[in-house]
Amino acid sequence: MKLRYIAVATGVAVAGLSLSACSASEPTSPTEPTDALTIATTSNNQGPMEAVVEAYKEKTGLDINLTVADTSQFQTTIRTQLSSGTAPDVFTVWAGGGNPGAIDVLQEAGYLADLSDRDWVSDVDPGTAETLQIDGKTYGLPSKLDAVGTIYNKATLDELGLEIPMTYSELLSYCGDVASAGKVAFALGIQTDWVTQLVPYALVAATVYADDPDFDGQLTDGSATFAGSGWGDAFDKYLEMDEAGCFNADPLGTDVTASYELVNSGEAVGVVQVLASYPQIASTAAEGTEFGFFPLPGDDSGEPSIARGIGVSFAVNEGAKNKVNGLDFVDWLATPEATSIWFDAAPGIPALVTTEVELDDVMQTAADVIAAGRTAPMPDQGWPNAKAQSALFIGSQQLFSGQAGSDDVLRSMDEAFAG
Repeated sequence: MKLRYIAVATGVAVAGLSLSACSASEPTSPTEPTDALTIATTSNNQGPMEAVVEAYKEKTGLDINLTVADTSQFQTTIRTQLSSGTAPDVFTVWAGGGNPGAIDVLQEAGYLADLSDRDWVSDVDPGTAETLQIDGKTYGLPSKLDAVGTIYNKATLDELGLEIPMTYSELLSYCGDVASAGKVAFALGIQTDWVTQLVPYALVAATVYADDPDFDGQLTDGSATFAGSGWGDAFDKYLEMDEAGCFNADPLGTDVTASYELVNSGEAVGVVQVLASYPQIASTAAEGTEFGFFPLPGDDSGEPSIARGIGVSFAVNEGAKNKVNGLDFVDWLATPEATSIWFDAAPGIPALVTTEVELDDVMQTAADVIAAGRTAPMPDQGWPNAKAQSALFIGSQQLFSGQAGSDDVLRSMDEAFAG
């Protein structure tokens, strides 16, 4: 069915703008410069980006070079490309300052074009606008909402005859039952460093933000630290889940692609992931595979929440060789035509209240949780730098290798956050 998704800004939730905006203008027919337009994005956005790029090429006749990289590779190379003058004209960015590809980090050196005068800016939800602004100026077009939860293979769960866990106690029992049947409850591929954060992000929705929705603000003003907070509970539960058999053997030797394969093959029931990865998971599954979604419960309240934030966003290189066409392309991404193409190619939850898309079971379930207000912030989108996230990546891998304990990881995150 066609659904008009109404974005709800509740408490600590962060809203985002979809790829459509009613006031955005149709693309012009820019003729200068004549260099090919260069665009870069991450692999989990490859399908929809290829679709909108092809449509834009047909509309304008422009030559476009699209490059795609894994998230980790992308985030570590984009700043280097920008500083060396080899960056693409348009590229994926993230809200806030929590990773190397985030707006606050990149604009600190003046790498991003000011988009404040674009027609679509006035249609951005105020909460979203702030996360994409620095000193009141807008530097990114956000695409859709994102969230962290469990994407699962319905056939595998049905085969086991188990119920979705709604409390943390039920979660541990669920893991044991799945393991007893010779399968894995949650595929975990933490050889890929950015995956290490996902289970903690899901758990801190309950262990931190349920009681302290302004925890990130307290971190920033120095009235709180990671050490001594609910982050410690989340790390302890991360390890407890491992001990309970929730994850596959050798998660440190498993990368993100292999974790998807475990779910698609039926060896694992599900994987804790961002919604942005769902199209990539589904694209490699056998035809007819059906997926579902449920929050990862971090406490015994029976009403689990999800970490929610802005999904992929797009920025224009301030030093772009083809800046005029880069700006025009981003404006076109904000039109209903581009929105329709994007969401036809990849399921997602648009955050502009007037956007109509068809939601499948995964996205509808996540949208229902968001609409019910059971959300917490995507932690790194409220952090002032990328160092704390890096410490989280390294620390989580050390937790699983036995090289560090929870207290060690928390101290390293506090040191990085302060730096």
